[in-house]
Amino acid sequence: MKIVNVKQMQAIEKSANEAGLSYQKMMDNAGRGIAGWVMKHISTHRGVIGLIGSGNNGGDTLIALSTLALAGIRTIGFIVKQRAADPLMDSYRQLGGALINISEGRYLDVLNAALIPGVVILDGILGTGIRLPVRGKLQEVMGAISELLKNCPDTRKIAVDCPSAVDCDTGDVSEVSFPANETLCMAAIKQGLLKQPARSYAGNLHLIDIGIAKVSEYVSESLPEMIDADYAASYLPQRPDTGHKGTFGTCLIIAGTVPFTGAAYLTGKAAYRAGCGLVNIATIKQVHHCLSGRLIEAVWTILPESNGGYLPEGAKALVESLKKADALILGPGWGLHDENELFLSHLLAEIPPDLPTLIDADGLKLLSRLDYWWNCLPKKTILTPHPGEMAILTGLTIEDIQSNRWDITRKFAKQWRVSLILKGAVTVIGTADSDLFLNPVSDAALATAGSGDVLSGVIGGLLAQGLSAENAAILGTWLHSQAGIIAQNTMNTDRSVTAIDILQSVEKAFVKIKEAV
Repeated sequence: MKIVNVKQMQAIEKSANEAGLSYQKMMDNAGRGIAGWVMKHISTHRGVIGLIGSGNNGGDTLIALSTLALAGIRTIGFIVKQRAADPLMDSYRQLGGALINISEGRYLDVLNAALIPGVVILDGILGTGIRLPVRGKLQEVMGAISELLKNCPDTRKIAVDCPSAVDCDTGDVSEVSFPANETLCMAAIKQGLLKQPARSYAGNLHLIDIGIAKVSEYVSESLPEMIDADYAASYLPQRPDTGHKGTFGTCLIIAGTVPFTGAAYLTGKAAYRAGCGLVNIATIKQVHHCLSGRLIEAVWTILPESNGGYLPEGAKALVESLKKADALILGPGWGLHDENELFLSHLLAEIPPDLPTLIDADGLKLLSRLDYWWNCLPKKTILTPHPGEMAILTGLTIEDIQSNRWDITRKFAKQWRVSLILKGAVTVIGTADSDLFLNPVSDAALATAGSGDVLSGVIGGLLAQGLSAENAAILGTWLHSQAGIIAQNTMNTDRSVTAIDILQSVEKAFVKIKEAV
């Protein structure tokens, strides 16, 4: 799903109109598409309420209500922002639809009475072009609606293109905005919906076709892409029936020290869960002793150690394993010993230049200590920093990074010639070719120790099966986030989810992808 800003969307619609797809036809397609989506995905037996504004979103909503009414569904429309009389209102009334004007604050009791459990609400009050703050009578009425909805948690709220009173460029939200369960985006995803705090208001994002086949044809710049199940499924590695463990690749994982034993387990097990044929874990003797009875599928390479860190000569001991590997993961659970910095320096000199390599966690912090480290990386490298690690790598503050996650990811992925995964709420993936991908998940269930190790293992397992660095980063990030959501849903809370729960949900995330194919 392509991502656009408001100005780009306006230019796309203008160009489409000039090419013969009229604004009216786009609105008709939008309204019918909304109604079709609702009838396909949501129970409407308790009826549908439309909250209608003066602009195009209000028009989309009126057409949707008319389409639903024609299908025999009980509907009612509330005018929240005064519309001039138009044919859309007349058509809806001719179908038996009722329109109640609450724009002056009257008849809110009628709306309250209509908010029965299970009713579907279409929010078409304000569109993508709104600029905050909302003022005057509209602010007063929307505030009243927002309070009513807080007392009606059993309603299903569907935002038309965007939740009302959200800035679709910046992601800012008004105090009178109310969250949606689903947002039906017309033609493309608006960028503000993938930024906080708006992301928490938009719910699940879906695309409605309004007749513009490819929005990217109407803009000169490269558009970011939002990852969904269909998009992720297109990258699934093949699993031929005639395959053997060699077919599905070997992932070499250098991970774990005494304080961080679990990192080696989580990373190795996740690589297997992702479909890797063989996992070789290189670690120190104490970690092997702790884990060999639990991670019985792995083969082990014991590294020489000193003071709990890896000795530099261990890099030479890995030469044969590096030659046999199809993917390499380094960094999880290393610790920041001086010995490990020297070990990393020696190791980078031994890695075959074409070996797909993922660097995470302490490996990133140690990498930052090396002069011109980006020139030492293999060609197919993935870096997976969280904002704190990104700050160490770039010299920027965490605040600067978080306030401009998209541009910073794009800039440094290109500068370092890597696939760069900036983790966090709505993870951003940048490529060496300046492409940008957004994973639309913002979920506290993923914010737990060891979650990043699971992500590294999943991506490494996909790399071992032959996916490119870019494709493994996209698919692995999506699978990991879905595993977190599945774990949360299984436990009915995000508070108790651990990295083990996420790991054990990876296979269910694969099932979810197959259901989308």
